[in-house]
Amino acid sequence: AGIMPQVREAFEGKADEERRRALLKPLVELVASLLEILRKKTSVLVVLQLVFGTSLFAKTLESFAPFWTMAAILARVAESGSGHGDKPVVVTFLVKQADHNHPSVKKAIQNDWLVKLNELSDENCVEYMAAYLRGSPDMVPPELNKFIAKLSLGNPLYIRETIDQLLSNEYIQIVREADGKPITITCHHDLDGINIASWGQTAMVGNTVCLLESLDPLEAAVLKMSTCFAGTFTLPDLAASTCSRWADATHFDCLRLFNAIRKLVESNIIEKVDEEDEALNGELVRAHGTMIAGGIAPTGLPQRTSKNGTFGKTQSFQTRNLLIRAVGGAMVLEAQKKSVKRQALIDRALWRELPARMDELAKKRNAQHIPWYYEQAFRRM
Repeated sequence: AGIMPQVREAFEGKADEERRRALLKPLVELVASLLEILRKKTSVLVVLQLVFGTSLFAKTLESFAPFWTMAAILARVAESGSGHGDKPVVVTFLVKQADHNHPSVKKAIQNDWLVKLNELSDENCVEYMAAYLRGSPDMVPPELNKFIAKLSLGNPLYIRETIDQLLSNEYIQIVREADGKPITITCHHDLDGINIASWGQTAMVGNTVCLLESLDPLEAAVLKMSTCFAGTFTLPDLAASTCSRWADATHFDCLRLFNAIRKLVESNIIEKVDEEDEALNGELVRAHGTMIAGGIAPTGLPQRTSKNGTFGKTQSFQTRNLLIRAVGGAMVLEAQKKSVKRQALIDRALWRELPARMDELAKKRNAQHIPWYYEQAFRRM
């Protein structure tokens, strides 16, 4: 009871950070004592959730160590209770990244209690949309289902937010009966033209903005440039806008650029494209044209195809996440998009035409040549 005034000061923000951390342990021990009394009468379910944003440094994550201290105290309460008449106490941890060195996590892994929450499948997305709209899955238009599934990535919260925004902006029209049950569900034909980045009040756009802002400057630049390409892109496409051809550190700059791409791939922000997907993308580009510098490029646009080199094949990448693509693309000015596309187009054209011309020039240079004044001298001899 003596610590309650101090706890009140901590909750009201009157105590500093160190003081609040010092008060956390005795407060959790008090809660554990209350749980021991409560379990005599009823079963208890305790849920602990650790939520943090896009922390850049490992030192920042050390501030969440008190969470695992609290988890250890409550886990001991759940593991005890061998007395007569004690009811079970179940402790559930909801964390983004589990500490596999923590004893409770190790025990959960040993007993197969560790559950990884995956995104909803396409079939489950349709059922969830229908349930949220109070209709049947057959009423959901296929184009609406495809758009929401790609945008939300199977996240139920993102599905609800997307539906709410589409309804508020009248991209979805629902005809209902008198009791509110939907009769028909129709959607706007041009869902791809929606400005998703303007939904700043939603959690999905807010979290995406925080993710992009937490990236290193070079990684953020790579991501923003990648949104300028409708299809795949390669390292030289990005280097054409960021790395000078005539600087002494050109190769080192390309290496830094590749390292930034590799980190984005490891973070599942952009994806590496295999040869089959790249070939399919090339067919689509040739069939529909490619947007370059504000216009449609002709079907003969030089595409940078993969080839075997000294260090292997040229790797292709693509930003397929619709949410990241929309938010990241909104951070780039239209003039900057045109500049990136123009530089990539010029580099692709040089990559296709220049080697053959350089080979021809080398052959001319290696050919034996006698200057005309020597020819005149030889004739007079």
